[in-house]
Amino acid sequence: MAITLGLFFCGSLDLHAQPFAGAVQGQSQTQAGSTSSAKSAKQKAATPDRKQTKNLSAVVVTGIRAAVEKAQDIKFYAPTFVDALSATDIGALPDRSVTEALSRIPGVTIDHFLSQGDPEHFSAEGSGVQIRGLTQVRSELNGRDTFSANGGRALSFEDVPSELMSGIDVYKNQTAEMIEGGLGGTVDLRTFMPFDFKGQKIAASVSENYGNFIKKYKPSASVLYSNRWNTSIGEMGLLVDVADSRLATRTDGLFVRPFFKNADGIWVPRGADWRTLIYNRKRDGAYVAFQWRPTDNLDFFATAFQSRYHEVWDEDAIFVSNDPTQVMVDSSQPSTINNGVFQSGRLTQSGGMPMGTDIRASDSHSRTTDFSTGMKWQLDSSTEIKSTLHFVQATTHRLDSTVSLGTNVPYIDVSLNGHNPPTIGVDPNFTTNPANYYWGFTMDHQDENYAKELAWRADIKYSFLDGFVHSLKGGIRLTNRYAHNIDTGYNWLPVFQTWMQGWALPSGALPGLDLNSTVNSSLVHLDTFKNFYRGGAGIPGAFYAPVLSTALGYPGSYAAIHNAANPYYSCCYAAAYTPTLLDAQHTNLQHEKTYAAYAMLDFGVDDINLSGNIGVRAVRTTNAANGFLVYPNQTLAPYLGNGETTPINARNSYTNVLPSFNLRWEFAPNLLTRFAFSKAIARPDFSQMQAYEILNAAVVSGYTPPAGTSTLPIDKLTLTGTSNSNPYLTPMKANQFDLSLEWYFNQQRGGMAWIDVFHKGLSNYFRNESRFVSYQGLDGNTYQYLITRPVNVGKATIDGAEIGWNQFFDFLPVKGFGMSANFTYIRSRTHVPNGTNTVPLDTDGSGYGSLPADGLSRDSYNIAGYYEHGPWQIRLAYNWRSEYLLSIGPNGYNGTDNNIPWKLPVFADAYGQLDGSIFYSLNRHLKIGLQMNNLNNAVQRTIMDQNASGNHITSWYVNDTRYALTLRATF
Repeated sequence: MAITLGLFFCGSLDLHAQPFAGAVQGQSQTQAGSTSSAKSAKQKAATPDRKQTKNLSAVVVTGIRAAVEKAQDIKFYAPTFVDALSATDIGALPDRSVTEALSRIPGVTIDHFLSQGDPEHFSAEGSGVQIRGLTQVRSELNGRDTFSANGGRALSFEDVPSELMSGIDVYKNQTAEMIEGGLGGTVDLRTFMPFDFKGQKIAASVSENYGNFIKKYKPSASVLYSNRWNTSIGEMGLLVDVADSRLATRTDGLFVRPFFKNADGIWVPRGADWRTLIYNRKRDGAYVAFQWRPTDNLDFFATAFQSRYHEVWDEDAIFVSNDPTQVMVDSSQPSTINNGVFQSGRLTQSGGMPMGTDIRASDSHSRTTDFSTGMKWQLDSSTEIKSTLHFVQATTHRLDSTVSLGTNVPYIDVSLNGHNPPTIGVDPNFTTNPANYYWGFTMDHQDENYAKELAWRADIKYSFLDGFVHSLKGGIRLTNRYAHNIDTGYNWLPVFQTWMQGWALPSGALPGLDLNSTVNSSLVHLDTFKNFYRGGAGIPGAFYAPVLSTALGYPGSYAAIHNAANPYYSCCYAAAYTPTLLDAQHTNLQHEKTYAAYAMLDFGVDDINLSGNIGVRAVRTTNAANGFLVYPNQTLAPYLGNGETTPINARNSYTNVLPSFNLRWEFAPNLLTRFAFSKAIARPDFSQMQAYEILNAAVVSGYTPPAGTSTLPIDKLTLTGTSNSNPYLTPMKANQFDLSLEWYFNQQRGGMAWIDVFHKGLSNYFRNESRFVSYQGLDGNTYQYLITRPVNVGKATIDGAEIGWNQFFDFLPVKGFGMSANFTYIRSRTHVPNGTNTVPLDTDGSGYGSLPADGLSRDSYNIAGYYEHGPWQIRLAYNWRSEYLLSIGPNGYNGTDNNIPWKLPVFADAYGQLDGSIFYSLNRHLKIGLQMNNLNNAVQRTIMDQNASGNHITSWYVNDTRYALTLRATF
């Protein structure tokens, strides 16, 4: 990218050494630091006035300007469409996380939520990287596969220590030698190699991070050591880099729930609620690299990389759990109704408004380990051979635990305030009385994932000294990947619920909290929500809620709560608590192998500065998935099944042929145009290919079996099946085109402007579809089940443009000022056949028209201003993206009421954040500075799209402004 914001080495950088690091590490692609691997010798000779004709080994790369120039060189010489970002210092990207840094690159956006498609949990550092609106993003470390064990194929970029990175390259189109799998694009994380430096290099940094909302300090530190030596068996180099980073943040959120039409014909919200989330993470990593050059024409390398991520967050939440169709507006109190839609007043419900007060905690550990070794052998002046062997292993362990109390408040006062958060009120005398609460439910969710991959590739390149053809390349790549994922789902278990009254609870009463009991006194507290929303929102004062140890104490705390409730149940309902098992029923086993080969021709006409490449990549994929089919367990239909399971052993294979063509023409000095075409694929995630299906049998709605009925005929049953996966899915596909005009009006001084227009035609989309499938019952007969599962169906088109500009204002009387800016426009259209089960529905059953693709903002931009003069480096950067679709029917926005199923589309509102940094060089070795995030105290809002009641803002989030006081040393 032409928006690189600083690379400061405080010493010389031997760029002659970098071609090996790029060529051997990034076998599939041109590495950002290697201009010689990006452009052949003949292409260099064709532009003798270029900056690269300097003696590069003498260039001292320092400061923001040098980084901008470096990024421009990467873009200028790239064999396809590439944007890049480099570290402002050794071990320090411009942002505190890789995810935040990626959002600076044109066409790249991130979600400011903990997980993709979850509108209820904000994230300070963000997640869910999209390139040109697509989430199918391939992740690499130095040009090789890397991933997290999360059921997907890509890396969770927030897991990676940014302090270990030297830069990031984002590939938006492809060449034949690139590894397949990036439908939106490919993100390559780069690390340093020992031959990148002329000799010994020592760098260290230490930071103290502070969040002004959570009011906590957390440290970060990193150390790098690198050296190279001439020995009797050749030159050797060793680099060691370690980093540890910690962060704590607080997020407060308010919610107005979906609107329903009540018995009085008024559209009223289900209610309003609020929550506070405390987030802590520890991210650390280690990286070791070894290089050996026994002769001038032979190079070897070996690297080991490990990143570890420990994330703990807990959330105090007050939420409505009522029947939304029974909500009424209290006519005895003042209220405002506009055009039949509630604006303010008192919401009531017969028997009280059921609410929950819960503590939810998530404790997650993830680790990715990478071992690589390779060689490059220059057989003669024309022939080069490269090979790498690569092993990746990733693990994730997660407990997500929720424990809730229940209470039936007499009323909820709600006053909507447009873009500002609502004012919410309840009776404080009621909420501070423990007798008005009861234990509501527990819910655990566990993940235990393991994934590994062994990959080998070999490449050969033959160069021609003269003629139209510059070189021929070819290679093969073999992978063997295994994934073992356990996901227990969300296991909701009631303790006491209003629907138990008079049935499971013979007394008809919900047992209130007795704070004198051993269980209640140790497991609940009065939650006051101190300084909620920084004092900028009106909520009730205090509620009783479970303490944090009830959630993190799973399963012991769950057993204590459920077992203490048993004496209150009738004889036929009581049961001892049994924890969720990490058993075979929850296990997803996947084994995938790929066999790829490519051939590519580099060509050019030196006299007119025309160059390019054309090639084809073919890849064969085989997948094996093992799981279970679960039969119905319906007492009135024993002939269908007794809940037994049958193993599923699914096998799938497919071949993809992926041509590519890239053309680059410098038609005038400093002006060039670039064109690219390629076919791309994105394989389904492993979680989408799980072999697991549940068959259900339910009595036909409205039919009541006669007394004494033991078996129902099949025409009185509704047979369905549900599955969130399909082991026979094949990849999504895309035909993608790029065309750009790039003007390097002052390349040697960091000045350029460009425009890039692009088109992606997608097919084989993943969408849920309902189809009748035959299964055999226990009686030997075949029965038709309506099965809903993801299939390859539908198409989409994405069109857009990226515009960018960089310039240092050397013409000003005061030197050192510069600016970078980029803007991205994207338009999408989806074409999904009728019959697919993805249509959003409003709470009245009405449908919606065409919706944009998930995660795609129409507009986004970055603007950064910087000042660099003498010892000072100052940077201010603003990142903004427009409204985009988060999800259709996520938690809290789906259900079935009055026999009407509903699932609302939820959008993230436009969001912009201002960040900055100030650094001062004490001397040539030491630098001190302050890094700042969210200086504008940005509010993230979400919007629920409803028809008759109109669109409403459904949530508001505020978060910390974060500061990091940093000291850096380089020797």
